[in-house]
Amino acid sequence: MARTLRTVGGPPGHRQRGVRRWAVRAPLVCLAVTSASCASTISRPPSTSISAPATSSPAPSTTISSPAGGAVPGGFLPGSVTFVSTTTGFALGVAASCPAGSCVALVRTTDGGSTWVGLAAPPAAFVAHGAPSTSSLPGVSEVRFADPLDGWAFGPALFATHDGALTWQSIVLGASVVSLETSAGSVFAVVSPCRGEADCPGPLQLEQAPAVGGGFVTVRTGPSVQSPGIDSPDLSLHAPVGFAVLGSGASLYATENLADPNGWNAFADPCASTGLPLTSLAAPDPTTLYSLCTGNGAMGSTTKDVVVTDGGKSTLAGAAPLGGDGGTLTATASGVLVIASASGASSLYRSTDGGHTWSTAETYDDGGAGFNDLGFTTTTQGVVVHGLPGPGQETAQLLMTHDAGATWQVVPIG
Repeated sequence: MARTLRTVGGPPGHRQRGVRRWAVRAPLVCLAVTSASCASTISRPPSTSISAPATSSPAPSTTISSPAGGAVPGGFLPGSVTFVSTTTGFALGVAASCPAGSCVALVRTTDGGSTWVGLAAPPAAFVAHGAPSTSSLPGVSEVRFADPLDGWAFGPALFATHDGALTWQSIVLGASVVSLETSAGSVFAVVSPCRGEADCPGPLQLEQAPAVGGGFVTVRTGPSVQSPGIDSPDLSLHAPVGFAVLGSGASLYATENLADPNGWNAFADPCASTGLPLTSLAAPDPTTLYSLCTGNGAMGSTTKDVVVTDGGKSTLAGAAPLGGDGGTLTATASGVLVIASASGASSLYRSTDGGHTWSTAETYDDGGAGFNDLGFTTTTQGVVVHGLPGPGQETAQLLMTHDAGATWQVVPIG
């Protein structure tokens, strides 16, 4: 899924919002982009774990520079993308020197995708969503950065960098990391008890750590259900609120304060009135939540109802085109919504009126290669990965929009 951004321009996280309180309100979809400073040198305090406020004077700040980078690996194909500003972004994937599944490659842009450089990647193998790994190395499929220095590669293993990908550290959370996003100086990860591609019984857990480094703590545990292995539950953050899907049905949780590890509470399923499962969430501001509810699959199509939640009340806004199985939703504060869906073909559907009416922005007759990390960096700039690298997925490419999803252009990486 694209989860990403993990996206509407603003503070760290894949999306942006304003400031009106809810009584534990809606989720936000954080697809592929976080917004933060894109300077090459950052001053910040030493990494810390979540703890009580310090009683002593703070330590002096430490200055760390982003690595310059080198040549982009030949034949690079993206699998995941994350932007921390309109200009600075990272893409994780494979290269010609990395036979499918044997390793990963990482690249960075600081000019909005015009040019790219290669960076050191974590010691892992690339694992496409739902595909078994044939490597003895830990597998990853996604990348997220909070700023130019602090980033994570995950799914199902987890690696972190706090020096712009100069070095990487393995982090063990006990099982598989199936979703991860960052906002408000913290990183959150949804962890499944499964240790492979198959579902298994047990609860999903939500873990939190400081974005600049430090130990993770469990902030919420979902009900014991058939937990997914590689599939990514929805995790949507935008300070000060956040939302996490830790199961199906009534397993949606929200917080009004991402800084409070004890603030996560159950949140009513916005799709309950439609009778369809909740598939994806997008909250472009603190008071509005858009939910994609999909089901009734037949002949490569599904019902795609979009529900809007405002002031605690959920109502059906409209329905997107049927083509494609399920989908991923992202939104902007201006009321533009985009859904990525695929079956025999891969399509991007767009609404400019909050989900009431829809049109097809792009369709690719690609056999259902699909999309990953759909999200907006600002109200007009967005990203998505079309296809995934690996056997039979040689068309994997990065797409960007600069007109709020009306048109999408291929961004060469090389």
